[in-house]
Amino acid sequence: MHLLHSIRKRLFGYHGLVLAAALVAAFSALTPGATDSAELALDTVRDSIRSQPASGTIAIVEIDAQSLAEIDSWPWPRGVHGQLVDQLNAAGAEMIAFDIDFSSQSDPEEDQEFADALGRSDALVMLPAFRQVAGSGNSDTVYSEPIAILRDNAFLAAVNIQADQSGMVRRALVGVETNGLPRPSIASMLSNTQGFAHSDFPIDFAIDPNTIPRISYADIVAGRADPDAINGMTLLVGATAIEMGDRYGVPGHGVLPGVVIQAVAAETLIAGGIPAEYGPEIPLLIALVGVLVLVGPGATWIRSTSFAASGITVLVLPLVLEASYQATIAIVPALAMLFATAAAGSTLVALRKYRRTALEDSVSGLPNQAALVRQVSGDGQTTIVVGRIQGFSETAALLSSDEIGMFFHQLSRRIGIAAQGRIYRISESMMAWRCDDMCDEDLSDHLDAIAMMMRTPILLGTQRVDANMFLGVASGAANNAHALITGAGVAAERATTAGHRWERYIEGDDADGRWNLALLGELDDAMANKDLRVAFQPKFDIATGKIIGAEGLVRWQHPVRGLIPPDSFIPLVEDRGRIDDLTLFTVDRTLEVLSKWKEQGITLGLSVNVSATLLDDRKFMDSLLTKVEQSAIDPSRLTVEITESAAMDDADSAIAAMHMMRDWGISLSVDDYGTGQSTLSYLKHLPVDEIKIDKSFVLSVQDSSSDRILIRSTIELAHDLGLKVVAEGIEDEATLAILKELGCDVGQGYLIGKAMPQSDLEIMVREDRPLALGQAA
Repeated sequence: MHLLHSIRKRLFGYHGLVLAAALVAAFSALTPGATDSAELALDTVRDSIRSQPASGTIAIVEIDAQSLAEIDSWPWPRGVHGQLVDQLNAAGAEMIAFDIDFSSQSDPEEDQEFADALGRSDALVMLPAFRQVAGSGNSDTVYSEPIAILRDNAFLAAVNIQADQSGMVRRALVGVETNGLPRPSIASMLSNTQGFAHSDFPIDFAIDPNTIPRISYADIVAGRADPDAINGMTLLVGATAIEMGDRYGVPGHGVLPGVVIQAVAAETLIAGGIPAEYGPEIPLLIALVGVLVLVGPGATWIRSTSFAASGITVLVLPLVLEASYQATIAIVPALAMLFATAAAGSTLVALRKYRRTALEDSVSGLPNQAALVRQVSGDGQTTIVVGRIQGFSETAALLSSDEIGMFFHQLSRRIGIAAQGRIYRISESMMAWRCDDMCDEDLSDHLDAIAMMMRTPILLGTQRVDANMFLGVASGAANNAHALITGAGVAAERATTAGHRWERYIEGDDADGRWNLALLGELDDAMANKDLRVAFQPKFDIATGKIIGAEGLVRWQHPVRGLIPPDSFIPLVEDRGRIDDLTLFTVDRTLEVLSKWKEQGITLGLSVNVSATLLDDRKFMDSLLTKVEQSAIDPSRLTVEITESAAMDDADSAIAAMHMMRDWGISLSVDDYGTGQSTLSYLKHLPVDEIKIDKSFVLSVQDSSSDRILIRSTIELAHDLGLKVVAEGIEDEATLAILKELGCDVGQGYLIGKAMPQSDLEIMVREDRPLALGQAA
């Protein structure tokens, strides 16, 4: 009776709430799709733990850069493929599979030569078949198979590769149906595995793609390949050269060519057939036992040890199944139950005490304006930032209440990457947070970073929701919180109307923006009185940690308004036709520094930004080149940064202006790369020396696999084109470590230094020692 009373007391008291939290977490995690990303992340971790070599029975005949250079321009005459088949047969190949499209006619003689080689092949030869959407608004399915003359002497195998919603390839097909006939996939054929059309299986990326043997196509055709590397082998022929495309992101290995993914899929089946996939029932049962023991009676150490043992068992179980039985099992619902149990015990009291409905937004669950006022009110000064989401009223009409809540939660997490403290939803389309203890320059950089991060849409399932945000900031006495929030909101509205990233609210600002006109009238005085100045943000060699240059950035320290953000006055200056004067002012100050450095023996380079509107202004270009000539500096020490959009919008004018500057020896850079629509294949036509990856991608590289893949591919392709890569927005050592691993050349950002006066930069240069970045290496 005592035991039953103890159990009843626990279940209807605090321990019952913990159990309820565990059950709710488990059932929530069982919702279809709720835990997919977490399961996939754990799969990737376990793959790294189980990393193993390939079987060695499959080799890739790669169409690599060497092959493209030695053999005729692509697509090659099909007689070349016939030569390959003959050479592989002569060396004793057992099976040959092509991952190359032969669905269209080519030169009849070349087609016949390839067909003849297939006919006399002793090795089994497979050619690709695939299905795809017709495109151009037509959703019909098109089936592509090799032309008839080639089909007669070969087997057909499906080569479709399908990426998931995150853009990653994680699964492979067992087979497909083409033209009404079931076709095994190339992985099934290579591994001699049977299955059903339209079924798929998880690819085991614990198999290291780098251990799959590779032989250059050109070496085989030229007779240079070792026959022993071919004899008895199953060979998969496909493209690995970057120029050929056909590359996909995969977990744990970055971007891989399609043919390598096909080989890893075949190796998965060779290791033990189609992997079995089990649901979460067994791990949930193990976790439930651990939870019941924890909330039940008994000694604390026994209950805690049992609970910990259940967690360890859940974590180890999939490793054992994958390593020994070629099987996978879902464990996230069980982990959700265990984590919810652990978290409930430590947070339940705090939640009951501090959560107040009146201080919480009912849709998003975020703290509301009342919570912000309560948190701000007090003595001293404070700074409040309000972000207004452009066009959110129209967007909200298309979303459910739950989706709006998810949207703002994701938005708050994104803002939280750069902002300290809590994020508040203060109206339907506005969020707010505090930025105390920041100097004007720090605040400017912080707001620029937030605005840049908001360029990327929020992903809600398969929907991409625009998150473009304009910011307003107001500073003043903390006991006047309502007025500060209202003022920051007015500034955000004004920034939205003007198209500026952010605006500062000053008491007395009127709605029609006449203060902007006053700024124009003060521009000349600001340049003469040194209220307008050029600060320099250092750039450093990521490999050595040494400073190699800096970017000149214009700053306006207004005697009344404080630091005016560049986005608040540069577009205005540009609209009123004064951007040439402002740019030449910046060039003059930069050339003065370079001239001084020449006398002192400092060999660093400096860069300046040139607006898109000036590229076809011959008077400006003549003034720029004259100033460079009169300065008597080495022109290569000056780099002109041109935004990617400028290079795209008026390509002819931009290219002509760039060639003119290049002929004078000035170095050129494409700024904000990734925010426009250009490709590196287009940029190779521009006479530039480097590209700068926009900081919106760098800021999220730790959390966004898609941004990491974009940066990796950009660096690889840029290096292939002989271009240097600069990453701006490096704010911590973890980001630097990732960029160093990806092979980025030059870094710029808060980790090394903010934009600073010339004298401060010179102190750093004279120290001439590698920066303290050892921990990031």
